[in-house]
Amino acid sequence: MLGKLAVRNTKRSLKDYLIYLITITISFSLILAFHLVVASDEVLKLSSGMGSFKNVLTFINGMIVFVICFLINYTTRFMFEKRSKELGTYMLLGIKKKSIACLLVIENILLGAAAFVLAIPLGFAFSQFVSLVIVRLLGIPKVIFISVSVGPIGFLAVYFLAIYVLVLLNLLRRIRKMTVHDFLYFEKQNEKKMFGSSRKRNILFGVSVLIGVGALFLWHSRCSFEKFGEQSTTTWLMVSIILLILSIYGISATCADMLLSVLLKSKKMKYRRDHLFVARTFASKVRTMSFTFGTLSMLILLSLLCLNFSSINKGVYRTSIELNAPYDVEVFDWTQPFDDFNEYVRVIDEDYTINKIMMYNVYKEPGHQIQNYYDVQFYDYDPVMKLSDYNQCLALRNMDPIDLKDHEYFLVTNRQLLYKVENNEAVQRIRFAGEELHLKGIDTKSYWYNMNNTGRFTVIVPDAYVQGLEIAEPHLIVDTVEETTSELEEKIRTELKHFLVVTDENGEQTQEYYRVNVRGTAIEEQNSMTAMMASICLYIAFILISAVGTILAVQSLSDAAKYTYRYQTLRRLGVNDRSLFRTVRKQLWILFGVPVICPVISSFSMLTSVNHVYQVMLESRFSYLFYFIGGLAIFFLIYGIYWMAAYIGFKRNISEERSNENWDY
Repeated sequence: MLGKLAVRNTKRSLKDYLIYLITITISFSLILAFHLVVASDEVLKLSSGMGSFKNVLTFINGMIVFVICFLINYTTRFMFEKRSKELGTYMLLGIKKKSIACLLVIENILLGAAAFVLAIPLGFAFSQFVSLVIVRLLGIPKVIFISVSVGPIGFLAVYFLAIYVLVLLNLLRRIRKMTVHDFLYFEKQNEKKMFGSSRKRNILFGVSVLIGVGALFLWHSRCSFEKFGEQSTTTWLMVSIILLILSIYGISATCADMLLSVLLKSKKMKYRRDHLFVARTFASKVRTMSFTFGTLSMLILLSLLCLNFSSINKGVYRTSIELNAPYDVEVFDWTQPFDDFNEYVRVIDEDYTINKIMMYNVYKEPGHQIQNYYDVQFYDYDPVMKLSDYNQCLALRNMDPIDLKDHEYFLVTNRQLLYKVENNEAVQRIRFAGEELHLKGIDTKSYWYNMNNTGRFTVIVPDAYVQGLEIAEPHLIVDTVEETTSELEEKIRTELKHFLVVTDENGEQTQEYYRVNVRGTAIEEQNSMTAMMASICLYIAFILISAVGTILAVQSLSDAAKYTYRYQTLRRLGVNDRSLFRTVRKQLWILFGVPVICPVISSFSMLTSVNHVYQVMLESRFSYLFYFIGGLAIFFLIYGIYWMAAYIGFKRNISEERSNENWDY
């Protein structure tokens, strides 16, 4: 009997559960889709970096499970409150509390099972789309078909059981504590005001704002080249995040209540149009949903940061490639003679058409005058290149050559370390080979990480000044007609058994390969990282936005059902449907808008600070603004769908209430 009743109740309440059911189904399907992708051997073979995708996804899914658990628990609570009078009637008819609990458990299991079943084919469809995105980001002109496997479905089943066991245990705990009176009069319970006095509220608001400003200032102070590499930076950034969380919760708990109090005290604003009705309606919720608003704001902030980080990660792609591997093949060492490089040329020539071969030396300047300003301790010389070699390197990258006169030098350095020498008067003149050289300029565009083994800077001098200097490391650059791949690097390392003999601090000898950099490998690794970060960030953002939208939509529908008498009163006072629906829109704008304000301000401030570090790898210093606006556009597109769904549901409830009222007449 309970089973039939549960099925009937589930069908009857399906329209109320629809938003919840769609969100849960999509969330489960996304979890399944990503597990299907990472379980696919075809995708994992595309790049070595995809192997870490599994570990990252496991951690991310832990957070996603928590969010979904919070969502299901909130929705279950909403439906429980809505049906409390019905459940109380069951008890009056002699049905035991244990049976009522079983009834609710069956109903929730039926909804969850429906979401689980629907998620399997939808997750399979999503997996094909995710694999397509990854393949496109990896730059591979092929289509990967993802097959259904038992393992990912098993993982989804585990997540499903874990979530529903926790939610249902909490529901049973709630039912066990309630009496018949609690069930019958649950909807009429007075909402408890969080603050007993406006003074406490105002103090908390002021303190929260100060904490938030301090947190953002601390975040900003650590997001710089000077501080970013310090070990303490991570600690201070975590402290700023914790302070920001406290601030958001404090502001969410007080801000709306303060604004409403100001509005209700102003007769001019209070009695204008429907302001009084909207303010009173929203006041009854905002004063009891402070913690919920804080939680929703945190989820929105996290979703915005994920969207922005995904965009920025894609934006630094090209610069990262040029920093890591600007040439098709680069080989360098500090001990072997140039003759050994011929074997590398031979191996490359077997599979690729060689366009140009270039060899250059990096020399040691023992005075290490520039090195002192970089605070580098692991070498005792300045790396030097002669002008002709440097111009050849520029020509291979289609960059304009430079010209140096006698007694001039050029400094090439990493953009991230430019601050160490940019405004340093001491580097304007250096002693070199008994001569004084003047700094002509500092360049960061032509720099790449493997320009020399020391990796921080290179001094460019006229050719004559390297006479008599010791060679630090010879370099080989091979430019090919075809685009290189990671298979070339693997072939070089496999076929050429040349090792470098290195002696560590303990006097023990170890063997290492030549330092080989293949552009194709760098591209594949960067593509893999971009695909992984973009897909995961979008995955997190979508689920978080959907969770927030579902909670707010469910809350609005709850209010529409719970406070029908308010809208009956307005109709009896002569308010037409057009005005009534305008009032509904205002309520929803406020309900959906309040949790968004702090996250948008905070995310913009945090992104602006992070841009101080990322701008060196972006096309322009203001590119992050486009990424921020793009992230907001994606957010509000999804968020707007839930707002529209809530509005349609709200209108439907009001229309049904009007139909019932006319029927009573």
